Amino acid sequence: MEHIKKKDEREEGKEEGFPTKFADPIRSYDVHIYYFHTDEAQTRVARELREEIIERFPEAIVYKLWDRPIGPHPVGMFEVDLKKPAHFARFVPWFNVNRRGLSALVHPNTGFPLLDHTRNAMWIGQPFPLNTSCLKDEDPKYGL
Repeated sequence: MEHIKKKDEREEGKEEGFPTKFADPIRSYDVHIYYFHTDEAQTRVARELREEIIERFPEAIVYKLWDRPIGPHPVGMFEVDLKKPAHFARFVPWFNVNRRGLSALVHPNTGFPLLDHTRNAMWIGQPFPLNTSCLKDEDPKYGL
């Protein structure tokens, strides 16, 4: 997947007071932000929100805007990967109040993709039904 990552020169010292790693077996978190890709207004909102996230959270890995369903995701989406607990702690609360009406699937990466996208997942906003047939029960490299 194509992605954009910016170096965060301001990140040094920002992690003070946060754990330095996620609790085992969590390796990282993914946030899949959904939008109705056939709706021009919602596509514009998603594009603008994505740009704001790139600017505000340069430590996050922000992937491209998908203008169609992909994998288990039933509508257009873009993904934000959070590799450290401090990134999660800064991004998720901000997104919760700045999501502009969009919904997001927030899930850990533990090596068990099906469980991570379902039972281990959290939703911000309205949940969407996922197409889980493409998710493996276990994949040690998933989310690395």
